[in-house]
Amino acid sequence: MSIPSNRFFRSLRTLTSLIAVFLLCYSQLAGAEPEPRLLIPSYNQAYQDDSDYWGGLPMGIGGCTDHIATAGCLVTAFSMVLDYYEVELVIPATSSSTQERQRGMNPAILNDWLRGHGGYGYCPHDQGGKCCLEWNNLPPQVDLSRFYENQSESGIDPESRRIIDRALVTGKPVIAGVHWGAHCHGSRTKTEDCHWIVITGKTGGTYWIIDPYNRDSTSKEGIQTTLATGVFGNYIIDRFVVVSGPVPKYFHDGLRIELLFEPESDGFLPGDLQRRLFRINRSCPPVALYSRVIDPQGMIYYTYYAKQFPDTDAELLITRKKTALYPHPIQLKSGIHEWNRTRISGDAPGTWTWELWIEDPNRPGRRLASDIASYTVIRKGAQLVVSPDIFAVGTAAVLALAITVALYVLFATNRG
Repeated sequence: MSIPSNRFFRSLRTLTSLIAVFLLCYSQLAGAEPEPRLLIPSYNQAYQDDSDYWGGLPMGIGGCTDHIATAGCLVTAFSMVLDYYEVELVIPATSSSTQERQRGMNPAILNDWLRGHGGYGYCPHDQGGKCCLEWNNLPPQVDLSRFYENQSESGIDPESRRIIDRALVTGKPVIAGVHWGAHCHGSRTKTEDCHWIVITGKTGGTYWIIDPYNRDSTSKEGIQTTLATGVFGNYIIDRFVVVSGPVPKYFHDGLRIELLFEPESDGFLPGDLQRRLFRINRSCPPVALYSRVIDPQGMIYYTYYAKQFPDTDAELLITRKKTALYPHPIQLKSGIHEWNRTRISGDAPGTWTWELWIEDPNRPGRRLASDIASYTVIRKGAQLVVSPDIFAVGTAAVLALAITVALYVLFATNRG
């Protein structure tokens, strides 16, 4: 039997080393999860440039003296996440900080929506007014996990790290309250949740965030940085929530739906007749139609009919449980459909936001098309703002009537 040469053993050791390296790399790759970086819109709470600013807008209600630039980091963080989930809100001109109808998502729109839907409540430290976010009265398109507490004072504890990493891998942003140093902005009393940021991704052991405070007030965008290099320094997480939302808008073969109110008006008075309609751009097979309303206090109700084919002025029932507008799926034809007609009577004054959407009955939760619209119920006796055109027409009508009466009296007198 021949004895193997030294060259053979050297080749065997080299081959063994290569196999070991391959197996090590394979095991690491097989067990590793992707390290995502969510593409989340970025907003700066301090933005005050040009006419579309929001930094100087007042927050809260009832005399709250806070402004978005100084206290709006949490509202700004939520506006980023809502925009990521493609949530749009509609603000009537009568409820808008710009005095113009707004649609979309940014810190100003979200702030106006919260002010009109019970989104602000009392804080323990408030001097007056309602300045604190009511977490349960956020727009209903998103869901929040329970609050998680980070138990580490120097980083992130293992359980919190696991929850955050899993959220990012599944495409869900994390909103976190943070602190830095011993106190917040020089405060000697507040040491936690000094600031709120959005965690957007992870590379190695580094967490990427969007810091909503950008000192450049001419920029609309927040600072995209890391947890260890926030605007105010090395951020330590205190509490955090995972935010879930709808998959980005999906329209089946170009299906579109548009929610309409007639007459077209931002404001309705008690006693006004209101027609509720929707326009659909093409016919579709049987679908589940859903209608949801959010009242001025932020309460959310689904509306529905007891019968499959009700009259348009039939009673529209409400429930807190997700319920389709009609008991069974309906087949829709392209065009305009009137689905309800009512008189504004006992509706509370303030902004009412309606959402109408279509789901595939075979895949519950899968939206095929949706739309949102709002209007304001004006308190009885409140003064309506009349546009210059309407005022001019009204003045001309009054003058014409006065002239007619004067001529009639003059004619009657001469005849007598």
